[in-house]
Amino acid sequence: MPRWFLLLNGVALLIMGLVLLRMRLRERPLHRHFFGIVWAVLCCLVGAGLLAMGQGYLDIPGGTPPPAKQKPSPTGLRGPDFPSGR
Repeated sequence: MPRWFLLLNGVALLIMGLVLLRMRLRERPLHRHFFGIVWAVLCCLVGAGLLAMGQGYLDIPGGTPPPAKQKPSPTGLRGPDFPSGR
Protein backbone atom coordinates (compact mmCIF):
# COMPACT_ATOMS: atom_id res chain seq x y z
CA MET A 1 0.00 0.00 0.00
CA PRO A 2 1.47 3.39 -0.89
CA ARG A 3 2.58 5.61 1.95
CA TRP A 4 0.54 8.60 0.78
CA PHE A 5 -2.64 6.49 0.87
CA LEU A 6 -2.07 5.62 4.53
CA LEU A 7 -1.33 9.23 5.43
CA LEU A 8 -4.38 10.59 3.61
CA ASN A 9 -6.77 8.05 5.12
CA GLY A 10 -5.22 8.44 8.57
CA VAL A 11 -5.75 12.20 8.53
CA ALA A 12 -9.32 11.78 7.23
CA LEU A 13 -10.24 9.24 9.91
CA LEU A 14 -8.63 11.27 12.66
CA ILE A 15 -10.50 14.44 11.66
CA MET A 16 -13.77 12.55 11.29
CA GLY A 17 -13.34 10.88 14.67
CA LEU A 18 -12.51 14.12 16.46
CA VAL A 19 -15.44 15.99 14.94
CA LEU A 20 -17.81 13.13 15.71
CA LEU A 21 -16.51 12.87 19.26
CA ARG A 22 -17.02 16.60 19.79
CA MET A 23 -20.54 16.36 18.42
CA ARG A 24 -21.45 13.32 20.55
CA LEU A 25 -20.06 14.80 23.77
CA ARG A 26 -22.19 17.95 23.39
CA GLU A 27 -25.45 16.01 23.19
CA ARG A 28 -27.39 15.28 26.37
CA PRO A 29 -28.09 12.87 27.99
CA LEU A 30 -24.67 11.37 27.50
CA HIS A 31 -25.60 7.73 28.18
CA ARG A 32 -27.92 7.62 25.14
CA HIS A 33 -25.00 8.27 22.79
CA PHE A 34 -22.59 5.69 24.17
CA PHE A 35 -22.17 3.75 20.89
CA GLY A 36 -21.57 6.96 18.96
CA ILE A 37 -18.82 7.90 21.41
CA VAL A 38 -17.26 4.44 21.10
CA TRP A 39 -17.38 4.73 17.30
CA ALA A 40 -15.72 8.17 17.40
CA VAL A 41 -12.93 6.88 19.64
CA LEU A 42 -12.45 3.87 17.34
CA CYS A 43 -12.16 6.19 14.32
CA CYS A 44 -9.52 8.25 16.16
CA LEU A 45 -7.51 5.15 17.11
CA VAL A 46 -7.58 3.68 13.60
CA GLY A 47 -6.64 7.05 12.10
CA ALA A 48 -3.70 7.37 14.48
CA GLY A 49 -2.64 3.83 13.61
CA LEU A 50 -2.73 4.56 9.89
CA LEU A 51 -0.66 7.71 10.43
CA ALA A 52 1.87 5.69 12.43
CA MET A 53 2.08 3.12 9.60
CA GLY A 54 2.48 5.87 7.01
CA GLN A 55 5.31 7.44 9.00
CA GLY A 56 7.06 4.08 9.48
CA TYR A 57 6.57 3.68 13.23
CA LEU A 58 4.45 0.53 12.74
CA ASP A 59 4.89 -2.27 10.21
CA ILE A 60 2.37 -2.44 7.39
CA PRO A 61 0.54 -5.80 7.41
CA GLY A 62 1.22 -7.70 4.21
CA GLY A 63 3.97 -5.29 3.21
CA THR A 64 7.42 -6.26 2.10
CA PRO A 65 9.85 -6.80 4.96
CA PRO A 66 12.78 -4.40 5.22
CA PRO A 67 15.96 -5.62 3.55
CA ALA A 68 18.29 -7.60 5.78
CA LYS A 69 21.48 -5.87 6.83
CA GLN A 70 24.59 -7.33 5.24
CA LYS A 71 27.44 -8.36 7.44
CA PRO A 72 30.72 -6.56 6.76
CA SER A 73 33.34 -8.67 5.04
CA PRO A 74 35.97 -10.17 7.34
CA THR A 75 38.71 -8.53 5.29
CA GLY A 76 37.38 -5.05 6.04
CA LEU A 77 38.02 -2.36 3.46
CA ARG A 78 41.05 -4.03 1.88
CA GLY A 79 39.09 -5.86 -0.79
CA PRO A 80 39.50 -9.53 -1.74
CA ASP A 81 42.48 -11.52 -0.51
CA PHE A 82 44.71 -12.89 -3.22
CA PRO A 83 47.28 -15.59 -2.67
CA SER A 84 50.70 -14.09 -2.05
CA GLY A 85 52.70 -17.08 -3.34
CA ARG A 86 54.54 -17.67 -0.08
